[in-house]
Amino acid sequence: MAKRDPERTRRLRIAVRYLIERGDLVKGNQAKLARHFHVSRQRVHQIVVEERRRLEEMQQSSA
Repeated sequence: MAKRDPERTRRLRIAVRYLIERGDLVKGNQAKLARHFHVSRQRVHQIVVEERRRLEEMQQSSA
């Protein structure tokens, strides 16, 4: 199994955070992100879930 590219993951996380914050992460965008970053749609979904959880925790801690 190939090792994950940390730079690609970092850029993908930035894109996912941007889309979540703008509310633009609609159905179909995960597949487009997967094709663009050359990763599986499941990997994109995993990052989306992690970033949503991180943003929720940040909002709860600042409240």
